[in-house]
Amino acid sequence: MAALMTGVAFALVIGSAFFHATWNFLLKSSDHKVAFLWLIGLVGFAALIIPAVVVGVVQGIGTTGLAYGGVSSVLHGLYGIALSRSYHLGDLSKVYPIARGMGPVIVPLAAVAFLSEDISIVAGVGIALVVFGIYAIHLESGLLSDMRSPLKLLTRPDTRIAFVTGLLIATYSVWDKAALDHLSPVTLNAFTLVGWGVILAPLALRSGGVNDVRHEWRTRGRSVVAAGIIAPLGYLMVLAALTTSQISYVAPAREVGIVLGAAMGVMLLGEGFGASRIAGASFIVAGVMTLALAP
Repeated sequence: MAALMTGVAFALVIGSAFFHATWNFLLKSSDHKVAFLWLIGLVGFAALIIPAVVVGVVQGIGTTGLAYGGVSSVLHGLYGIALSRSYHLGDLSKVYPIARGMGPVIVPLAAVAFLSEDISIVAGVGIALVVFGIYAIHLESGLLSDMRSPLKLLTRPDTRIAFVTGLLIATYSVWDKAALDHLSPVTLNAFTLVGWGVILAPLALRSGGVNDVRHEWRTRGRSVVAAGIIAPLGYLMVLAALTTSQISYVAPAREVGIVLGAAMGVMLLGEGFGASRIAGASFIVAGVMTLALAP
């Protein structure tokens, strides 16, 4: 049964990765990132609120559950601000890998420290391959020359905000794993969307922002609806996987979407440095496969 559940969790995570890369591509393609992301949150909340309320009433939500849900809302709202800022400053194929790549580094360490999880040697190798692949994707010149000065990436504004975005991803991943002890995946997901709606609202509806919201809805209404459905659905799949598997394995495996995100940026948005990003993608695939085989 354990092997079956591991396979199901892996399939959920891989499917979620493709959903995540797709809605990030749609976000990057928008003219006004905050407005588009805020609209995504509203659509997702509208689609999820009824099942979330039903599950919450049936299973019950105690004070502890509300507290966990409230913190998740704040973390995801801050993540939304950082993510929209990242895509305002940088390329999808550059920002997406480094933001998503922070998780495989931070989440396992945090899971060991705070959730008492263990990491096998095989899983450690897989995580290392994923991290190296993400770094290679982010390079903008020769691999060997850039390896000599890795910290120079942090001098760039788009990289710094992507780094912050990654820290928030790692933080909410660990927090949401713990929150699942008190909330169902569908209810917790609704809390995260509340965070997007409430925390992004002052930015989306600021002076002139209403016009941005109208513009995005008028010109990209279909994209907003599509992203509003697949964004919460993709995260719901991740939360479901977390109920049966360790976060140390789920979080890195989810990063297979980096390959798709980088490819979308290079091929569909015309972003450069495709060679280094495709080379890095091969390391990510190898790492994900290693994680899938980890005991």
